[in-house]
Amino acid sequence: MTLKMKQSINRHSMIELCRNIFTSRLLVIAIMSTAVSACGGGGDEAEITSIPTSVTPVADTTTTTTTPPATTTPDPEPEPAAAPTSLDDLIVDADNEMQAAFQLAVSIDLDSTRRAYFSLCDEFSDSNNKYTVNFESCQYRGPTESGKLNTHLKIANHNEQLIAVLWFYDGAAPKYQLWQYDDQAQEQRLWLN
Repeated sequence: MTLKMKQSINRHSMIELCRNIFTSRLLVIAIMSTAVSACGGGGDEAEITSIPTSVTPVADTTTTTTTPPATTTPDPEPEPAAAPTSLDDLIVDADNEMQAAFQLAVSIDLDSTRRAYFSLCDEFSDSNNKYTVNFESCQYRGPTESGKLNTHLKIANHNEQLIAVLWFYDGAAPKYQLWQYDDQAQEQRLWLN
């Protein structure tokens, strides 16, 4: 193949490419123009109608008044409130503190000679007061000191129920206690004795 033939093929290909691009753009413009013009039209939606006010015959001594039939227009129904689509649409009460977590005061008071390890978890199941706890979900884990532990924990608001477990170093059975959020209480507390 000679150089002249290659140039001729390249030129022919470029011409075909330009022709295809031009044709496809023209097709898109034609479709869009048709769609836009199909949406137009119509006229003024308000109709002008004349209502006769009164008719008085000249030869007759009685007056006849024609009034249009009474029509009742139903009250427009209130538009439903739109569902919030962004944070700007939310309405929050003034007394809402917008807190994502609360403080839980934990107080453990055991016999001073009894050593224990404390776990507070949010994933567990209960079957006839026999608990199965997912210890990977614990909010807190730690030992008691001389049988005592006093601490405040920050707990996420969605945790309305937690399980407290005391593990004893002497091999005794663990002690389970269910804790539930009390919306009437000023302070959330968990007591273990």
